[in-house]
Amino acid sequence: MAATGTTPGSDAALQRWTLILGSLSSFLVGLDALVVTTALPTLYQEFGTGIEGLSWTVNAYELAFAASILTGSSLGDRFGRRLMFVVGIAVFTLSSAVCALSPNVETLIAARVVQGIGGGIAVPLALALITEVTPPQARGKALGIWGAFTGLAVAAGPLVGGAIVDGLAWQWIFWLNVPVGAIIAVLTLGKVIRGTRTEARFDPIGLVLATVGVFGVAAALIRGNAAGWDSPWVLTGLIGGVVVLVAFVLYERRTASPMMPMRLFGNRSFTGGCVAGFILMAGIFALGFLTAQYLQLALGRSPLSVGLGLLPATAVSLFIAPVTGRLADRIGEKPLIMLGLGLQALGLLLISALVTDTSGYGTIVGPLFVIGFGIAIAFPTVTTAVMRSVDPREAGIASGTSNTFRQVGAVFGVAIATAVFAGSGSYRTPAEFVSGFKPAFLVLGLLCVVGVGVGAMVRRHAATARPAGSPVPRHAG
Repeated sequence: MAATGTTPGSDAALQRWTLILGSLSSFLVGLDALVVTTALPTLYQEFGTGIEGLSWTVNAYELAFAASILTGSSLGDRFGRRLMFVVGIAVFTLSSAVCALSPNVETLIAARVVQGIGGGIAVPLALALITEVTPPQARGKALGIWGAFTGLAVAAGPLVGGAIVDGLAWQWIFWLNVPVGAIIAVLTLGKVIRGTRTEARFDPIGLVLATVGVFGVAAALIRGNAAGWDSPWVLTGLIGGVVVLVAFVLYERRTASPMMPMRLFGNRSFTGGCVAGFILMAGIFALGFLTAQYLQLALGRSPLSVGLGLLPATAVSLFIAPVTGRLADRIGEKPLIMLGLGLQALGLLLISALVTDTSGYGTIVGPLFVIGFGIAIAFPTVTTAVMRSVDPREAGIASGTSNTFRQVGAVFGVAIATAVFAGSGSYRTPAEFVSGFKPAFLVLGLLCVVGVGVGAMVRRHAATARPAGSPVPRHAG
């Protein structure tokens, strides 16, 4: 670890600026994960692409995000967390401009890949920087605030996207990132510590194995119905992807410098938090992906109205997540994770049971609120469970690993929803859309039921309180 450096301002100011800028960056990156959902029907009309092309505008971003997280975390530990955080924000910002200038869906998907790489570098390092400067006994509150910002991104994504598509043009959902990203990068250089730096090594073999494995399985799920589940392309993706992921686990167990240390999974809270986060994000992203299209294509709503219609499931996090974080400091994460995923499962199953080809928005608004409360309760607590279960010196790799699980969960959620929907429904009529919508939500609800059992793995960890008045460690990088 490098020697100690200096940072202007008090410890309280350092913690505040790190929390604000880290949370704002996560908001910005999270916003772009879902901001495109309300533009999907517009992209469908402008570029003439089907559900597979539309799903790749979401999944290209999430796959690149997931594949970059552990690499970004490793580079942050090696070259300094603040430096690599700023690099990630810069890449995200520049690629956002390319997204806005895209003349076709292929260019947009390629730009979304680069955008996801930038986000994948920035977000886990933001979380690691927040964890590093926050005393253990206050991390639940800090991560609850971080979760509220991320929840706000989930809420604002469809709403901002709808308002911009209605009032301006879809390109402005990406132009919005440019000035905000530049401000975050500049302020970070002046207000945030450089962060812990270690002699971590880059793991190119692990990166390639993880990326190829996840891409193979996700791509096969998305293409399965169109190409046929027995087609060589799909079977190669499914079987080959699983084989490569197994090879990744075996390699990571044996290499001297793994990008995802398998020893961490001997900790039940770490494992439970990571897997619960995977399931939580699968439900969140599949919900946004399908419901936005249901509201616009089946119910005929405008893009702005779609964003407003999703608020019951998304805006609750803004108000509940900070309270949940403080509650986790008192009672532990286990009951909150189980409750949150249970509510998410209940809401998804209710939508599957209640929606018909003649029902309207009033049928789903109640279940959307239930889902919203579940997300607000579970989102910050799965993060806290992971970060509180490891030593602060391992905050970077723990943050990277848990974020990888969440982002891969988002990819698989959209991929599974696409596969189930395409197997039973289509875009031709509202009735055919609902025929695919209902079974997709049934599968997602059952997946969240499994998540409740996973949440039971988490144990309560006593915070190792730092003596009152002791300084926050300041590491150079």
